[in-house]
Amino acid sequence: MDERALRLVSPGLPQSGDPRKPAIFLILLMLVAISNPVAADTSISRDDFDVIDALMETLADRTQGGEPDVAINAAQGALAQVDANARGISESDPLAVSNSFLDNISMRDSSSFEPDHPRPYEFLMDASTQPEGFPNNLFETLFSVNNLDLNNILAIGINTYAVYVNFTSRDSGPSYEAWAQGTFTGELIVDGQLVLFANYIDIDGDGADDLSVALTIEGILNQGDGWGVETSGGLIPIIEKLWINPTFQWEVSALDQTDPLWDSLQHLEISLMKGLAFDITLDDSESYAIVIDTRFTQPPHEFTLGVGIERIEFNIAPQDLISFLASLLIGTVNSSEFSLSSITAPYSVQIRNPNAPGTDIQTDCQDESYYDPIADNEAPSHEHKCGFGIGVGYIRFDGDGGGSSAPVLEMSYLDAGFHPEIGDTKLPEEVDLTIRNDNLGENSFDSVEIYSDKGSDVYLHYFEDRANVQDGESEFGNVTDARAWIHGLPSGTMPQQEINSIFTMIGEAPNSVNLPGEVPDRLSLIIAIKNFTGDTSANVNDPTLPVNPTDAPNTLIAVVGTESIDRLEYKSTFERGGVSTDSSSLEVVVEDVPNAILIEGSFLVSPTGIDRVNYDNPNLNTIAQIFDNALLTVVQVVLDIGDIVNSLPDSIISTTGSEGGTLEVHCYDQITGNLGGDPRESMEIGVLELSFSSSDNPIIPDQDHILLAEDTNIEQVISRSGEPIKPLVPVAISVRVSGISDIVQTFDSQTDVRDIEILGSTGESILVGHIKHNDGDQANAITQSAMVSNRPDTLKIIQTSSALTYQASEPIQSITYGGKSPSQQNSIQLNGLPSDFSLTLGDTLGYTGNQPIESIIIQLTNASEPKTMDGDHFRFWIDQDTAEASMSLKISDIISLTRFSPQVPDAVGPEGNSQIEMIRSQSSPFYIMFEDESQYEDEFLGMNGKAILQPLPSNISVEFPSTVDSSSLELPSFDEGEGIESLSFFLGDLVDFGSSINDLIYDFTKDLLGTDGDDEDFALELDLLTGETFNLTVDMRKGATVVDEPEWTHGVAMNVNEATKLEFNLSRLPLLTQSDIQQSNEILADYKIDRTEKDLAIDILVRSNITEATKLVDALEDGVIFDDELDSLNQTLLEEEGITLDFRRSWHNRLWLPQLPAGEISLEYDFRMIG
Repeated sequence: MDERALRLVSPGLPQSGDPRKPAIFLILLMLVAISNPVAADTSISRDDFDVIDALMETLADRTQGGEPDVAINAAQGALAQVDANARGISESDPLAVSNSFLDNISMRDSSSFEPDHPRPYEFLMDASTQPEGFPNNLFETLFSVNNLDLNNILAIGINTYAVYVNFTSRDSGPSYEAWAQGTFTGELIVDGQLVLFANYIDIDGDGADDLSVALTIEGILNQGDGWGVETSGGLIPIIEKLWINPTFQWEVSALDQTDPLWDSLQHLEISLMKGLAFDITLDDSESYAIVIDTRFTQPPHEFTLGVGIERIEFNIAPQDLISFLASLLIGTVNSSEFSLSSITAPYSVQIRNPNAPGTDIQTDCQDESYYDPIADNEAPSHEHKCGFGIGVGYIRFDGDGGGSSAPVLEMSYLDAGFHPEIGDTKLPEEVDLTIRNDNLGENSFDSVEIYSDKGSDVYLHYFEDRANVQDGESEFGNVTDARAWIHGLPSGTMPQQEINSIFTMIGEAPNSVNLPGEVPDRLSLIIAIKNFTGDTSANVNDPTLPVNPTDAPNTLIAVVGTESIDRLEYKSTFERGGVSTDSSSLEVVVEDVPNAILIEGSFLVSPTGIDRVNYDNPNLNTIAQIFDNALLTVVQVVLDIGDIVNSLPDSIISTTGSEGGTLEVHCYDQITGNLGGDPRESMEIGVLELSFSSSDNPIIPDQDHILLAEDTNIEQVISRSGEPIKPLVPVAISVRVSGISDIVQTFDSQTDVRDIEILGSTGESILVGHIKHNDGDQANAITQSAMVSNRPDTLKIIQTSSALTYQASEPIQSITYGGKSPSQQNSIQLNGLPSDFSLTLGDTLGYTGNQPIESIIIQLTNASEPKTMDGDHFRFWIDQDTAEASMSLKISDIISLTRFSPQVPDAVGPEGNSQIEMIRSQSSPFYIMFEDESQYEDEFLGMNGKAILQPLPSNISVEFPSTVDSSSLELPSFDEGEGIESLSFFLGDLVDFGSSINDLIYDFTKDLLGTDGDDEDFALELDLLTGETFNLTVDMRKGATVVDEPEWTHGVAMNVNEATKLEFNLSRLPLLTQSDIQQSNEILADYKIDRTEKDLAIDILVRSNITEATKLVDALEDGVIFDDELDSLNQTLLEEEGITLDFRRSWHNRLWLPQLPAGEISLEYDFRMIG
C-alpha cells in the first residue's frame, strides 16, 4: 500500500454481546492511527505500520455481508431529517420577533418651550404688546405726582402701582381691558365714604366701579407679634435692631355679585405691577418691575393672596428709641441710619377663596351648559373654564427704558392655577403654601409644604432667565422653563404624629434649634430636600423611621401626602447660557403616586451659591427695601429649589459612575412606623415615565422600557462663548416602569461590585434597549433591545467585572435580545429562565442555574434571507460573493455552559485549545448544517455538509484550537465614563459582535485541515457522557476537488485530495511573459505535471531564471510535494526568485456510528509536525 495514500478506518456492524468492546477497540485504533505523534521524519508520522491495511482486509471480507446497503439507507435516512428541519426565518423566530421590538418608537420633542409668559410680563418686556392706556413709563409709579387729588392725597410715586384688568366674555362676547393707578393706602374717600387701602376699577366703562383691589401689609401693628426692637438696655435704652413679621396681602373683590357683567364671565385677569429703581436720581439706574397676578373664572369675593415672612430685621444706627420712632414717623430716616439686614424663612403663601354670603358660585363651577367636568378637565390652565390662578415674579431691567421698555437683565416668575379634579366642579376655599429653608443656619434643607381644604388639579409654571447676568461662578446664567400638572392634589391634613415623624426624619424634629419657624399643625403635601452632609446638629435617633436621621444618607428627597396623587406631569427645559442648541429637557409622568416616596443616596445636592438679595443697598429707600427684598427672598428660595431639581438627574445618575455610590427609592403608605395601630407598608407606583435628553430622543409609549439613546449629531455643541463643549446630556434615557415599590442600586468602586434590586408586582414585560442614531435617523440607526417577558416581583442582580448573579422571586418565561445595524442583525432568546442563575466572564465564560434553561436560541445574520432550523441545531450559511452570512444555534435543557480559555493562547496541541463544557438535564436530537455557497477561485476552500446526533448527549466537553483569550471580556465597569454614558458606549459597539462571530466561524471552517506546514498542527478532543446509546451520522466535505464520494459504511470513510499550489510573485519574475503565464495555468490546472507537460514546464521555469526548475517539476509529478521532497528543494531560494509553495487539501468525510454506548466516551485527535 502506498504510504502517501488515504488511510481508512471502517469497523463493521454491531455484533451481539457487549457493544462497548468494539467501540473501545475502534477508539484505540483511532488513537494509534492519528493521535500519537512520532518523533521521526514527517513521512513516518503518516505511517500506520500496516494496522489499517490489516483492518481493511478484514472489513473487505465483511462488505460482502451487505453492510454498505444498511449503512447508506440508515445514514441517508438520518440526514434527511436534517434537510427536513432546515428552513428560513419565520415570524415566530427570535430574529423576526426582536426586529419588531422598536417598531413603535416615537421621537420625543426635546426642544425648549416656546415662551408662554403671562400677559403682564409681555407688556413689560415689549412695548409693541402694550395696549392702549398702558402707562407710558411704568417706573413713573416711583416718582409721579400726577395722580394726586383730594380723594387720594397719598398718590405719590413711591406709594403707587399699576393695575391691569383683562375681562373676556363667553361665546365671543365683549372683552374689556382697563388700567388704573393703585396705592398702598388706597383711595381715601369713595362716594363720600372713607375706604382706606382699597382701589376701585370700572371694568366695562359704564361709570360704575366693578372691582376693588388692595395691596396692604398686615400684621405689623401689634408690638411683640407684628414688630419689636432690640435695645442695649439701661435707663435710656439705645435701639440697635428692629424686626417685623409682615404679611403682604393682595385682595380682589367684585363689588356687586348680581351685576349682569359677571353672568358672561369667561376669564378675568387682574395684575399688579410695581416699579422699583435702585437709584431714583439716575435715569439709567437698574430697576425692577414686580408683578402679582391673579386669574378667575368665577366672580371673586374677598379673594386674598398673602405672602407672609417669618421675620425681617433691620440694623439701626445707635440712637434712643424715641428719636428713632419720631424720625421714622416723619420720614427722615436714611440708609446710613437704617438698613435691611436679613429676611428669615419660612415664607408662607396664603390663598383665601371664600364664597359670598348665601352663594357658592366662587367655589363651584356647576353649569352643565358651559362646563363639562370630564371633557373640559385637561384644558390648558390659562384656557380652563373653571379655576383661579396666582402668580408672583419680577423683571430686572438695565435702566428705566426712557418711557417705553428697557433691556431685560433677568426675569423670574412662579405661576399656579387651581382647577377641579376630573369629574368634579368644586374649587378649594383655602390653600396654604409654606416655603422653608435654613439658608441662614446650616443651609442643609429646602421644603415646600402645602395645605388645601379640597382636592384639586394644580398647574405650576416656573420660569427663570438669567442668561444676561453672571450666575455664581459662571459668566452667564441659564434659562429654565418648568411646567407641571398635579392631578389630584392631596387635601386635608395628616395626623400631627405623621407630621412630626416627617420633620424628625429630615433632621428637623419639633423644637429643633435649626428648624426655621414651627412644625406645621396641618399639612396635605410636603416636598423636602435634605443634605445631611451639611447637618452638624444632633438629630433624634428613631430607628422606626424609614430613614433614621442619626444614620442617614448624604441626601434625602421626601414627597409625602395625605393620599395618593392621581397623576403627576412635569416637564422642564434648561438652556446653558441661554443657548437654545445647548440645552436639556426633562420630562416625568407618574400615575398613582404613593403616599410617600423617599429617594436617598450618596449623591450630593449642593446649594446654588447665588445671592439675588442685596440687603443693604443705599440706593433703595426703606419701603422699597422691605417690599423688594422680601419678594426677591421668597423667589430666591423657589429658584434654589428649581436649581436643585434641575441638577438631580445628573446627581442621581452619577451614583452609577466610576466613583461609585448608592441610590435607593422606596414607596410607603406613611412615614410613621405605626400610626394609630396601622403599621407602615410598602406602596407601589402605578406607572413612572421619565425622559432626559439634550436632543430629540426615542421613547416607546405604553410599553415598560429602559431605553438609552446616543445621538452622534450632538457629540459636541457650541457654547455661549462659541467653543465646542460636551452636551448637558450626552446619552439620553427614556424609562417607563409600572408597579414599582422599591429600587436599590449600589456600586462599590473599590470592590467593583454593583448591586441592583427591584421590588414590585406587575408581571408585565419590560424592554431594555439602546439606540445609536444621527439626529433621529432610525433607518440607519444601530439598535439593540432585550424583551423580558415578565418582570418578577423581586429581582436582584449582583454584578462584577467578571460575574453576574441573578436572583428573582419567580422564573422568567423568556428574554429575547435583538441587535440591528444597517449591515448586521443579532438575536438571542433565552426561554424558561430559572429564578436563580449566574454568568461568569474572564478566563472562564459560563452559565450556571439552579434549574435548566428550557432553550437558548442564537441567530446572527446579515443575509437578506436568514437561515435557521427546527429543533436543537447548529446551522451556518455563507456566501462570500454577496458578503452574506447566517448562523443559527439552538440548545435545550441547559443547566450549565462553560468555556475555558486556552492554557497557552496560540499554542499548538491541547495546551492551545479552548474547552467548552455543557451539562443538560436531558438529551435530544441535534442537527448540524454547514452551507458555503461562495464561488471560490481557490477550489480547496469552503465547507459544506450535514450531521446529526441522535440524541446529543446530556454532558459534553469539546476542546478545539482557539486564539481567543476571553479574559478580556468584562461586563461594563464604567471606569472610563460615567453611568449610563459609559454603558451606552459599551452597548453601541456590541451589535458588531454578531458579525465577528460569523467571521470567526467562517475563518475556522473555510479551510479546516486544509493546509500544511505550521498550520497543519491540530488537536481536537471530544468527551461525551450519556445515559443512553446514541447515533452519530456525518456527511461533511471541504473544497471541491474531491471527485469521488466516499461510500457509506459502518464507521468512518474519507476521501482526500492533496496538492501543492505554485504562487507566482510577478514582481520577481520579470522574464515571465503573458503567454508563459497562460501556459503555466493550463499545465497546473490539475496541480500535476505529467510527462507530456514536463519539458514545456522546465523550459518556462528556466527562461524565468528558476535555479531548481528540474527538481521542482519532478516533485510536482504527482501534484503534491511532500516533506521529504521539500528537503531537496531550497524554498528560500525559490521564494527569492518568485515562487512560493502552498500545500492545499480537500476532503470529503462520511461517518455513520450507530448505537454508540452509554457512559463516557472520549475521542482525541492530536496531529502535529515533529520533524
